[in-house]
Amino acid sequence: MSWAHPRTCLRGASTQAAWRAWARGDIGEADRLAARLAPRQRSHLLFLTCYVRGRYEQALGHYAAVRARRLEFMGLDALVAQAWLHLGRSEQAQAHLLRRRGWRRIPPDLRLRVERPLRVSLDRVTALPFVDHAMAPFLGAVDAMLDGHRLCAAIDTGGTFVVMGTQRAEALGIRLVAQGRHHHGAVQTESYVGIARELTLGGATLTNVPVEALPTLRDGQDVVIIGTNVLQQFLATVDYPGQRLFLSPRSDPSFAAEHVALLGGLPEAARVPFFLWGDHFMFARGGFGARRDLNYFVDSGLAYVIQEDDESPPRQACMYATARQYRSWGVPAGRAAGPHFEADRPISLGPLLQERHLVATAPARRVPWESFGGVRIDGLLSHAFLSRYAWTLDFDRHEYTFRRPAASVV
Repeated sequence: MSWAHPRTCLRGASTQAAWRAWARGDIGEADRLAARLAPRQRSHLLFLTCYVRGRYEQALGHYAAVRARRLEFMGLDALVAQAWLHLGRSEQAQAHLLRRRGWRRIPPDLRLRVERPLRVSLDRVTALPFVDHAMAPFLGAVDAMLDGHRLCAAIDTGGTFVVMGTQRAEALGIRLVAQGRHHHGAVQTESYVGIARELTLGGATLTNVPVEALPTLRDGQDVVIIGTNVLQQFLATVDYPGQRLFLSPRSDPSFAAEHVALLGGLPEAARVPFFLWGDHFMFARGGFGARRDLNYFVDSGLAYVIQEDDESPPRQACMYATARQYRSWGVPAGRAAGPHFEADRPISLGPLLQERHLVATAPARRVPWESFGGVRIDGLLSHAFLSRYAWTLDFDRHEYTFRRPAASVV
């Protein structure tokens, strides 16, 4: 779907302060300030703060208040449809767009999801060992069955459900429909959508799984990705030190307890709230050096890897940001202008702090991820940071839990 920037109606200092908090990524403060505003001004912002926290029913309630006052926030239309999709109600998503002006046709991906609704089946905790592949040190992957074909599926929170190249999708017999333009990293390309009949991951089966296909995923980048929206169907732990993926049914305390027990008593290092924009864009608070107020798009599939010479091992960049952003954090202009450099300051996610990371510089001054609905996004955080932990994604609480091996000092 196309995501417009939500229009804001700034009236008075209190309203401006609330929207400034939203722009900073201080979601809790934005929510607190919005709740104090007059009804006419608060509904739009409260819709957004509820949405990114996964409180979709509440968000839709605030949108109903917007509609009741006949406020024409056209920029919210696609986001309201996505709220219905996150609730598993594709028909309501379509009905919403059909009611709204400016939507002359339903986006192909939504139409396919109405015709063939997603179904998920899992009645136990299932564990999938990581498999060996060319990028194994930099991108965790598991065995999967997709429409009867066994394949290696990389775990990439930069993707939606299943993402692959157009040639691979056609070889698997997945019928594709043009969706428009899409960003693959910083590069814009044509995008196509389809539906896979069945995806099997250990004991989990997903039926009618949305597929996005990009022509740029070919040759050395011919990978199949399972993204955020697959993980969202479960309580999921990507156990990088243990080289395995755990999935269990969502919203079930008994399965959750068994899930944690199977992690073998790994000590908890931190819990970090995360927010979800659009369909799959997770972001969370982090830092660089003394700055601790940055917003990172958490992209486990970012695989910027260099090898400086034949003697040294390959290194993966922990972060991807623009030269302008690095300079604003105190990095000298000469270093920030290069394609990559070693950070001389710690990088953090919540309370987690890591030193001596390679970071990469995005080639463009402006990048497609610089703002999620008006929230400033400072950079992408990659597998190089996440890989030191067993990383649990709880989409009921919108919270990451990080555990690390007992011997780890990171």
